[in-house]
Amino acid sequence: MATYLIDYENVHQNGLSGIRKLTENDTVIIFVGNMINGVHIETVMAILNSPARVEIKKMKKTADNYLDFQLATCLGSLVAGGGDKEFYIISNDRDFEAVIDYWKCSKAGVSIERRNTISPQPSAETAGAPVAAAGSAKLDNATKKTIRGLVKDEKLSPGHYTSIYNLFINESELKSLHNGLVRQFEQKRGKHLYDLLKDVFEQHRANVQ
Repeated sequence: MATYLIDYENVHQNGLSGIRKLTENDTVIIFVGNMINGVHIETVMAILNSPARVEIKKMKKTADNYLDFQLATCLGSLVAGGGDKEFYIISNDRDFEAVIDYWKCSKAGVSIERRNTISPQPSAETAGAPVAAAGSAKLDNATKKTIRGLVKDEKLSPGHYTSIYNLFINESELKSLHNGLVRQFEQKRGKHLYDLLKDVFEQHRANVQ
């Protein structure tokens, strides 16, 4: 019996990997940012076919770290409620380690862990072969710097940058990059960001292949 809190703005559909394997005693709470306007049909089907209880919290405001603070507050409320003792924050955002460290030092008697997906990804040692995301386990600093330079006038929040980085990591084609940006930033702005980023995306894909 565990509760999974999904930072969907950060991990997108990849973070829900394993949701079908949960049980009816598990709970999944999906935090959706205000810039997310749609999800893949495969994601919808996975949610509908999961035995777990699934709740979606759609943010009504957009601000720096707004979703992160909502997730952390929800976690605190759940711990205080005295229900589940096992919690997982599904996010690539390492800032959640501060939340985890707080509860480790408390006497609440709960287990809290951050993961990239609901089901932990096998390591190279356990799988017997190297494991990588669609493009790379992480985005190199040089590519991040190039991205920031290209979109520096777009007034993006830190969460937006993280979402773009994740698209570079998880998507393998220009079409999927375009669709991901449009989903997150709506048609006009997403297309504009795509035009700014498509060349560096192709260079990044060439470097990791």
